[in-house]
Formats: sequence, structure tokens, C-alpha cells
Amino acid sequence: MTKDTALDGESTKQRGRAGRSTQARGIARRRAILDTAMSLFSVGGFNTVSLADIANEVGITQAGILHYFPTKAALLLAVLQEREARNVVSRKERQEHGESPLAAYVETLAENDRNPELVQLFVILAAESTAEGHAGHEWFVQRNIDLMKTMIGLVQETVDESKLPDGIDAEVVARWMLGLAHGLGAQWVFDTSAFARAEHVRLFLRLLEPYMRP
Repeated sequence: MTKDTALDGESTKQRGRAGRSTQARGIARRRAILDTAMSLFSVGGFNTVSLADIANEVGITQAGILHYFPTKAALLLAVLQEREARNVVSRKERQEHGESPLAAYVETLAENDRNPELVQLFVILAAESTAEGHAGHEWFVQRNIDLMKTMIGLVQETVDESKLPDGIDAEVVARWMLGLAHGLGAQWVFDTSAFARAEHVRLFLRLLEPYMRP
């Protein structure tokens, strides 16, 4: 091996290490932006909080945020997707550890309730996004469709529909579950000490026990 070849090899290694270091910093910075946006959006909502507010909190320029998220709408979408992804992972992990599908859903609610700011974030954004021009409108519309399909599946896995009273099927129970969880969430954020949202949903599951699969 010539001296030049050895130097070229070492230079390649250094560039590789530098690239990995830069990538790690980029991932950490993106995470900091998402976490800060979640926190600020949960207090002021999407419409009130500016990219400049988020940049100041993170300690970077507004251009720095736009490097990772080209628009404020793109940042909101990333925040929503991140929160939803965390919930899906949590629920699936609980099912893998033996919890029933519906019980896993309720325990994920309880986990969310340990971070009231995140629950408040979703309540605020869901309310704001009912306006068709809102950046999160289409995401929430599709989420509601997807979540309903998921919940119907969870109910079908947990409940024996043949045991349910006439006129009640998996879709009806799924709507009750989601309506209860979301409605209680909207009440709970006004006074988190008033009641435990997840506990009330657990009580609803107890009503379903006679109809559950063995």
C-alpha cells in the first residue's frame, strides 16, 4: 500500500465518521423541534404559535426549522404523525405482552393522560381543524376514518358480536369507545384533577365483559 493510498483510506474513514456525526445531530435537532412544537401547540394552538416562537425556544433560526420542515403545515403534520405513531407502538407492545386489544387501547389512553399537554394539544388541534382551510383538516378527516376502522377491528377481536343485543354490533361499540374517549378528553383538559379519563373508559369495558370472547 502506498502512502497516498493509506491517506486516502484514512480520509474516507474520517468523512464517514463526520457524516454519521452530522446525521446524529440532524436527528437530535429534528426531535427537539418536534418536541418543542408539541409543547407550544398544546398551549397556544396551531394558529397562534409561529415558527419564530418555536425557533426561539429551540435556540435556532426560523430558517433552521425550515431546513427540516419546509412549511408550518408540514411541521404540524409531522407532530400529528409522531404522536399517532407513539400511540400505535405503545398499543401493539401491550398486546404483545398479553393485554386484550381493547385493554391495550385503554392503557395507551392512560399513558397519554400522564402527559396532559399532549392530550390538550390533540383536543385543540382537532377543534381547530374542523375548519376546511386548516392545515390539519385533511389529516384529521383521514385519521377519523382510519381510527374507526382500527377500533372496529379491536372490538371484533375482543367482543363476541353474536352475544350483543339486537341492533348493536362492532361498529356501534367502536363508536361508543371513541366517542367516550374523545369526549372525556375534551372535558378532562379543563380540569385534569376532576377525574381519571382512562378509568372511566375501563368502567365501560366492564360493561362489555358479558359479551367478550373467552
